[in-house]
Amino acid sequence: MATIEKRGRGYRITVSSGYDIHGKQIRQKMTWTPEPGMTERQAAKEVQRQALLFEEKVKHRAAQDGSIRLVDFTEIFLNQYARPNLKKKTVFGYEEKMAVVNQALGHIRLKDLRPGHIASFYANLQEEGMRARALSRSKIDFGQWMEEQHTTMAALSRLTGLSIWCFKQLKSGKEISSKAAQTIAAALNIPYGDLFVTQRDDTPLKPGTIHTYHRVLSAVLCRAVKWHYIDNNPAAQADLPSMAHHRAAYLDEPEARRLLELLQGEHIMWRALVTFDLLSGLRRAELLGLRWCDVDLDNQLLHVRQTWNYLPKIGCYTDTPKTEGSERPLKISRTAVLLLLDVQRWQERQKEALGDAWLDQDNRIFTREDGAPLFPDSITRWFTGFIKRSGLPKVTVHSLRHTYASLMIADGVPLVNVSHSLGHAQVSTTSNIYSHVIASAEAKALQVFDRFGDVATLGLAAPDKENGKKEAAGA
Repeated sequence: MATIEKRGRGYRITVSSGYDIHGKQIRQKMTWTPEPGMTERQAAKEVQRQALLFEEKVKHRAAQDGSIRLVDFTEIFLNQYARPNLKKKTVFGYEEKMAVVNQALGHIRLKDLRPGHIASFYANLQEEGMRARALSRSKIDFGQWMEEQHTTMAALSRLTGLSIWCFKQLKSGKEISSKAAQTIAAALNIPYGDLFVTQRDDTPLKPGTIHTYHRVLSAVLCRAVKWHYIDNNPAAQADLPSMAHHRAAYLDEPEARRLLELLQGEHIMWRALVTFDLLSGLRRAELLGLRWCDVDLDNQLLHVRQTWNYLPKIGCYTDTPKTEGSERPLKISRTAVLLLLDVQRWQERQKEALGDAWLDQDNRIFTREDGAPLFPDSITRWFTGFIKRSGLPKVTVHSLRHTYASLMIADGVPLVNVSHSLGHAQVSTTSNIYSHVIASAEAKALQVFDRFGDVATLGLAAPDKENGKKEAAGA
């Protein structure tokens, strides 16, 4: 941002244009003098305009020769493209990943950034200790401390702006991020060292995580090419660690049936949520964003119109679906309808029992026992524990979506219909994710035609016998 300093009758305008190789800030300056007869107010207005013009001129000059540093361009990218156009979750990912990238590469000017720089960064990410993430563990019995202070996890969450999950971790003796621990200590006005001890997570990053860093950095540099800061994207030529292809984890039909049987003994809040996810294939955020106004039980139809998400800097918030194709109508089974009617009856009983203590504000389908929206990670944590004690294959909440899709494909539902149900922008996305399921379904389909073998091959000589006769004649 330009700074303006009055000097006699004129003004000196200073604009930063990055840093030199020694880390010293480069400043571009100009002087502007008001025309005779200008009032003080007119001069003040005009000098602001001149400052903006000069700032744009300096930026354009830097853009032309690529002299802007990666860290400075990242901020331009975030302010001028990401934050105005992309979803909050996507922006958070860019901010989080580019903060790490810029620690290593941010000082390099765009024109000087080479594939070798980027490849070395990726290689360093794989080295032990590169993660070096600070974690904090409570030095006290946090559950006992809450009892002594007559407070709750919900109250602490409101006080600190952190999720309830963070305090559940502390209560169970597990680590939290040091940043969260510092926030808690500051909010409670207790010295950090009296509450927490710091530990280090020195495990190397997995190839999949490095590929994520690559996608983020490449997207930023693609924008730099598009805006003519540089001629080509150096990330496109950078070497990446190989990554094994992992099939989407899902349950087969007997396993899915076993899952549903085991859920019968669980609280309806969790039973209904997990069962409906399996029956609808919704993303977690879509599932938690559903309201009663989004379903037409008579016509077995629901509309995906909003999502329920969580980000550390923001907390829980409502957003639009992931893509344009994700906002979609979806036919649901009669079984799914009956399940929703059961949820509806449970909520009515809860409302009657709690009265004014019922907290639901926007008529959500899946809520806590008091009607408040569920914290997004709560279903993930509950389901992980449920799977561990059930003896079922190790799957995640997202695996229920894969199970939904896989069962439809196996049953012969056209891929375009499966893709629509999942809310994929392109059928190719569905095809790539479920290629192994498609191959299995195709092989199974071919068995149909083998059942005609006894009729279709009548009168045909067996291949080996016919070849044997020819060989004998030749001899």
